[in-house]
Amino acid sequence: MLEKGDVLARRSIADMLLYRIKHFSPAWFGMVMGTGISGAILVDYPFGAEWLRDIGIAFWAFATGLLIVFCIMSVLRYVLFPGTFKQVLLHPMQSMFWGCMPMGLSSVIADTIGIFGKSAVWPCYILWWIDLALSLACAWLLVFVGFVHHRRKEPAGLNAVILLPVVTLVVNSSTGSLIIEHLPDNWKPHMIVMTTLVWGNGEVLAYAFTCVYCWRLLTGNMPDREMMISCFLPVGPLGQGAYGFLLNTQNLETYLVKHGYPILLQIPVFRYVGVIVAVVMVGFATFWLFCAVAGCLYYRPKRFAVAWWGLSFPVGTYAVATNELGKVLNADAFRVVSCIVGTTVVLVSISLSIATFYFAVLRDNVVRNLEMEMEEFYPEPTALRDESDSV
Repeated sequence: MLEKGDVLARRSIADMLLYRIKHFSPAWFGMVMGTGISGAILVDYPFGAEWLRDIGIAFWAFATGLLIVFCIMSVLRYVLFPGTFKQVLLHPMQSMFWGCMPMGLSSVIADTIGIFGKSAVWPCYILWWIDLALSLACAWLLVFVGFVHHRRKEPAGLNAVILLPVVTLVVNSSTGSLIIEHLPDNWKPHMIVMTTLVWGNGEVLAYAFTCVYCWRLLTGNMPDREMMISCFLPVGPLGQGAYGFLLNTQNLETYLVKHGYPILLQIPVFRYVGVIVAVVMVGFATFWLFCAVAGCLYYRPKRFAVAWWGLSFPVGTYAVATNELGKVLNADAFRVVSCIVGTTVVLVSISLSIATFYFAVLRDNVVRNLEMEMEEFYPEPTALRDESDSV
């Protein structure tokens, strides 16, 4: 027979879970992105070892588990508290984090194909198309909703998070390029075309939004201290874009060599173009990486938030891009840079995981901050509040 204390404890745990579901933010999928890219770095480490690959597989398993849990929490939130869907959609900041969901899925797919190879190609292929649909929903529909409904009267209302919905396409493209290598030859042409189209769409949109962000920095200066971590986000479309473009050009060249264009073995035009474009993009990414690090050192953000996970994934893309350049050019310089940056990303992801467990699981700090952010935007009583909250 249950004691009274046991019943109260169970009720408190149920209330705690309900509270976290009620105020669950799509920003949490950034944790999936960060752990996923950490796994990708370790599985394909420039100077790799079997034990590093094993740790990378552990990161992949952790990211996969987080993705499943967060998807369930998202569904429960919008089912149990239906008013929250519209409120998040119309929120100029929180709605942008919906882009983290398809990018988290892309990270898990990329890790899966990197670990299991050809044996996992068809599940990954199917999941890639689902991820593409989600990415297009973010990059097109969500951005359109922002054009129509989001009100930003001051430059301070614009932050680098505006990039999140459009970068989904760039990440999806590079993931698709990883899958192409393991597909049968007759399945490769349409995937090469699709990944290139998706890359172009996402990259051009990302450049446009980066220009807007530059205008915001010129007119409104650097973001507030607590939003300083978002300065790392412009690194993402450049690092991932360079990585994806290298993979796309290599896939195209390999396919053409096998189907009537052996001259490309002697004059690898596509590989040259891929390297040139990738080096330019990595160079631009280095500028943004410098600005982000300098900004954080100068302003020193102190209050931990779930948005801090926006640090690991963009910088992780820089690591995988330089690693791929090291492979293509057989250049140890790029490999060393990838090692330094990649190791930093893995250590940061571990630190953020510990901080997240403390501030979001053992304590309510992160969840309360997300609740306050929504309440500041919706000061009137809304579906986010139950009558029990006023007691």
